[in-house]
Amino acid sequence: MRKKLLIIIPLCLVLLCAGAVGIYYAIEGYGGVVSLFAAVDRTDMMEAGQYGTLPYRVRLPDGYTPEREFPLVLYLHGSGERGDDNRAQTKKNSVMQTLLNKENLVKYSCIALAPQCPAGRWWDEPEITTALMGLLEQVKADYPVDAARIYITGLSMGGFGTWDMLAAYPEYFAAAVPVCGGGDPETAPLFRDVPIWAFHGARDTVVLPEGSRDMVKAMEDAGAKDVRYTEYPEEKHQSWEKAYREADLFPWMFAQVKE
Repeated sequence: MRKKLLIIIPLCLVLLCAGAVGIYYAIEGYGGVVSLFAAVDRTDMMEAGQYGTLPYRVRLPDGYTPEREFPLVLYLHGSGERGDDNRAQTKKNSVMQTLLNKENLVKYSCIALAPQCPAGRWWDEPEITTALMGLLEQVKADYPVDAARIYITGLSMGGFGTWDMLAAYPEYFAAAVPVCGGGDPETAPLFRDVPIWAFHGARDTVVLPEGSRDMVKAMEDAGAKDVRYTEYPEEKHQSWEKAYREADLFPWMFAQVKE
């Protein structure tokens, strides 16, 4: 009897866990499961800083030397990570989970920058947009940034912020990756020359996929030469967990160089 229990109890636990994962997948999709069970905290890999009202984290590449220029990746988090602890923006739900893993640290040497939006504020507010640009310029002054290879990405609220930064500073970025966001389609002609790869979940009810669809269509109508759109049929809001794990994303992004 005891031997049977030693087999049955672990088996029941496995089945319970599998059932819980299945239920959570049905509710939140693949991205929700990854976020719940595979979130990686990159906070302690990055140095803390403060620019005006914006706390931020920055990580210099391995083998950093001031004599060599490096690309820069600016990441804008979602609304749930707002505050002033300077930790929430890199603890989970972040491109930093994949960008700063062991393999990509070697393949894509870059300066990674993750500011934190103050509580109750939004990335697309003019004051915050101006502060973001000020932070970028400060980082460029402090470190050898390759000005032709500055990339921006963001999710949810940060996806909106990404589209807004493109509209405000269309000549600044070499490429952009807005995830489950949206913007003003009328601004698309301003940045039609910027390579963009947008992502969204088709079943997203927090930010409807029309937000990305409309922006991509507006760019196509404006004559954009390199605009890509990936919509995951079964995904809900947390589509960034799939987007930032796309095998072709980083090779595509880091290949972009602003003329």
